[in-house]
Amino acid sequence: MAWLAVRERDPAAALGLTELGEVDWRSGVDLAYFTDDRVIVTPPVDGWILVLGMALLKDRPDVTGLSAALSTEVQFFSSHRGLQVYRWQRAREGDLLRSFASEDGEIDELGERSDLERSFGDLVDDGDVHRVAAQWSVDPGTVNVPVRVFSSRT
Repeated sequence: MAWLAVRERDPAAALGLTELGEVDWRSGVDLAYFTDDRVIVTPPVDGWILVLGMALLKDRPDVTGLSAALSTEVQFFSSHRGLQVYRWQRAREGDLLRSFASEDGEIDELGERSDLERSFGDLVDDGDVHRVAAQWSVDPGTVNVPVRVFSSRT
């Protein structure tokens, strides 16, 4: 799965999404996970709006550009156990503050590791992605709210 966390700004228009309607959390997660052209958008959760969907794995958003366009903080997280690919990025108002990617154990990163990140070592997993999300903003695994469904195709 992949998701964005956007502080206090609805990113739907900036991402070029087309709204399709509202559904409950479980139905939305199923749509986001099992289709490659649907994403779900939460209402604000602790000041963060989440955008979730497999479409974000295929067409990874530019967090730096999006954070500049929205004048806020934008975070990106992704995890694919089968391919052993794990990522997190954090940008604020056009400045990339932190970027981490692990693909088959190969690490690519920018910025200093936090104490939490140092505790992972070099072998990260899906749980680590969620732990970083929880520390920075919101772990979507703890959310259960109605969501809006969007088409990611323009």
